[in-house]
Amino acid sequence: MKVRQLRSTLWMFTAIAAVLAVVGWRYAARDVDARSLPSLRGVSGARRLNADSLHAAASSVAEHDPFRVDHQPSSVAYRAELEGVAPPPPLPKPPKPRLMLAGIIGGPPWEALLDSVPGRDGSVLVRKGDTLGGLRVRSIGRDTVIVQGVDTTWRLIVRQPWQ
Repeated sequence: MKVRQLRSTLWMFTAIAAVLAVVGWRYAARDVDARSLPSLRGVSGARRLNADSLHAAASSVAEHDPFRVDHQPSSVAYRAELEGVAPPPPLPKPPKPRLMLAGIIGGPPWEALLDSVPGRDGSVLVRKGDTLGGLRVRSIGRDTVIVQGVDTTWRLIVRQPWQ
């Protein structure tokens, strides 16, 4: 019983879809104006083109930069003399600082003395969360300091005189 109902329902939806498709096609076909379609007569349509209309069409296309997403000209002018020339090498990255832990002061909360901090002379007293020259102090423990840079994390340990 259920299969039979399902079949009849599907046939009904198929018939309704077919009727709607035919009505939509006829409605769309009525809106097309035969005069707006290009001539399919081959050579006779090509004879109507002249140099002025071709020039106007070419300038219209060139003004709108069809090969760029924003339809605007490039901000960098083309220079033919640079064709085939390799671009200059990228600037070298600045060297990573050689951070050194001079000592740890206090008890919880700990403070640390760091040497070789970029942009600072001598030792610098830091606390957890401080930022120095793009380096952030993540944590300070009894004998360890963790400093995080953009692409590097340093784990600094207090050096004993015999190490």
